[in-house]
Amino acid sequence: MFGLKLPEVRPGDNLAELIVGAAEDAGVGVRDRDVIVVASKIVSKARGLLYRVDRVSPSREACKVAGKAGLDPRFVELVLRESDEVVAAVPMLRLVREGLVRMDRLFSGEEAWRLLEEYPTMLVTVRNGGVWSDSGLDSSNHSPGTFSYPPRNPDEEARKLSEAIRELTGRRVAVVISDTEIFLRGSIDVARGSYGIPPVDRGFGRPDRYGKPKYGGVDCVADELAAAAALLMKQTGEGVPVVVVRGLSYDWSDEGISQYRIVDVGDLARILVATVKHTARVLGVFRALKNVLKLAFMFLVS
Repeated sequence: MFGLKLPEVRPGDNLAELIVGAAEDAGVGVRDRDVIVVASKIVSKARGLLYRVDRVSPSREACKVAGKAGLDPRFVELVLRESDEVVAAVPMLRLVREGLVRMDRLFSGEEAWRLLEEYPTMLVTVRNGGVWSDSGLDSSNHSPGTFSYPPRNPDEEARKLSEAIRELTGRRVAVVISDTEIFLRGSIDVARGSYGIPPVDRGFGRPDRYGKPKYGGVDCVADELAAAAALLMKQTGEGVPVVVVRGLSYDWSDEGISQYRIVDVGDLARILVATVKHTARVLGVFRALKNVLKLAFMFLVS
């Protein structure tokens, strides 16, 4: 893997040219069948998908939610605009203060606490069939008061970028667009869009070394690439928003992540109900009811 440093990306910039130029400057270049992992944020910057919070007029609903969540109504307005549905409000500051979420193991200092106090609630939203924290709005590595928001069709953005790089270099590369999300054990980069590489390995039922069909083998390849690339990208001021992955063997695929979604977010409630009913039948009603909230949270963050 090769991390590429890019200059500050601005609206209207040609991302393909920036990436190819950075690869050449680093002595890496672009080769056929490379996988280019690109942080969603620079796609948003290049496309001009930016909000200035001081230019936002919050709606009545945003003001109502903000008052109960302890958030800036203008920020909530942006979350509502960019979401299809708000499904949960996680009281992050309260959970940390009560020791239910042990964030003290992950940070120290007054700056971190001030950040939690500014954003005491995390809004979990559904957007384009995926689950997002705060609709993917991001203010890091932006000027104060500026938020970027993710493209609505990241698969299409990945395709366009792949084709633009091919026009510049003659090389056929796969593209994965990555974004950071919060999970139970911290944060991890996941794939939001892809083109050129199968996002999921269709290996369920393939024979193992002993000839038995394997109950598994459905590797989330695009997510694994995003997570691996994050080791070089990091999250703060490193300035490495692009990673070239070289030497990976894969079959070319014109399909993106949206075509490989195994579970639709709209079906999660039915899946949860079916799981609770089956748990009651297998383990007993008391245990099923006892663990229903735990199951719901696990479905939400998985």
